[in-house]
Amino acid sequence: MLPMKAVRLQLGELLGADATTLAPAANGNKVVLIAAPITLDENHVYADITAATFTGSTPLVCGTGAQPVGVDPATLEQVITLLAPAGGFRWECTVAPGAPEVIYGFALANNGLTTLLGITLLDTPITIVNVGDEVNAGALTMTILAAPVR
Repeated sequence: MLPMKAVRLQLGELLGADATTLAPAANGNKVVLIAAPITLDENHVYADITAATFTGSTPLVCGTGAQPVGVDPATLEQVITLLAPAGGFRWECTVAPGAPEVIYGFALANNGLTTLLGITLLDTPITIVNVGDEVNAGALTMTILAAPVR
């Protein structure tokens, strides 16, 4: 059975407000830089990712509470936007790394870094080499497809 639009749109609303996944009331979820190649697969667990280690790559804590949900008018896909910390989803290298570190994407995990909630990969990996090199994720979103699999 194909869920109707009203049912599909409720998915994002429920997830955007769900305190057990995307909207904890305290101890916000964290966004981690991924420093090793990984394929997109919904079965990954947190232990499958390699977190960045350069000085300044500490996981960033998302805002708590309900996350904003809307519909992209171009694709009709529902989009949940993760509440960014002060300063946004931006990491800056503050001490020259011993060796270059390549950043392949971002992972969304719970605050304890035990449960993986989402992964996004960069189109072009970013190599951190010098003090001042940065990774800026901009707005991080989770998309619910316009026509879910039935």
